[in-house]
Parts: sequence; C-alpha cells; structure tokens
Amino acid sequence: MKYVELFLRVLGVIAVICVGLILLLELVVGLSPFGLAFGGYDLLAARLSGGFWFFFRENVPAMSWDAGTWAPGLGAFLLAFAVGHRFLKSWAVRTRRYWSFASSFCLVLTIPVLFVVAFIVPGVLLQWEILRHVPWLEVH
Repeated sequence: MKYVELFLRVLGVIAVICVGLILLLELVVGLSPFGLAFGGYDLLAARLSGGFWFFFRENVPAMSWDAGTWAPGLGAFLLAFAVGHRFLKSWAVRTRRYWSFASSFCLVLTIPVLFVVAFIVPGVLLQWEILRHVPWLEVH
C-alpha cells in the first residue's frame, strides 16, 4: 500500500509540473505582443504534447462498430483460446504439471497484444517516413 501511495504522489507531482509548464507557456504566448514568442516552437510543443487528443477526436468517431468487423476477430480469439487450452491441458497431464483455465486465459491474453504490436510497428515506420518530409517550422 505504501508503494501505491508513493507512486500516485509521484504521478501527481509530474501532472502538476506539466500543467504548470503548459500554463506558463500559455501566459508567455498570451503576453507576447506578436503572439509568437517562440517563433513557432510553442505550436510544435503543443502539437507534440497534445496531438493525441486531436487524433482521437477525429478518428474514434470514424471507427466501425459493425459486428461484421469485430465478431470474426472475437470468434478467432475464442477459438484460439479453446484449442490452446485443450492442447496445453493435455500437454500438462502428460508431463504431470498443473494447468488451469486461468493459465490458458493469461497466455491467450498475449494474442491481442501481439495483434496491436503487428499494427503499431508498421504504423510507426510509416509515420516516421511521413514526418521526415514535413516542414515543421516555416519561419519568414
């Protein structure tokens, strides 16, 4: 319990520092006579720190919630769970080891993680290539 409270306090201090720095940045930009106190670097910092919000705001409503999309994936997951549990349970009986439903469930939970990683890695590489060609700051 002591470690959880310490961890939450550290997270709270980090959150307060981040909010304070963002407010300080907004104050400096607001008091600037031209509105661009940092030559555009403030906009870059705002996009890099809060860009995920803009991404989610645009893309989450565009997601398909049609059962024709997620039902086959859920069916494949449950099928992999059933086949995997049966195979691993028989293997455990042969080798005189303990295997339970919870053990299979914990092992099968790696499948969604691997699925997400399979999409993240090419996505990161694609974003990296796109961002390499973007002019980040246009200073006139």
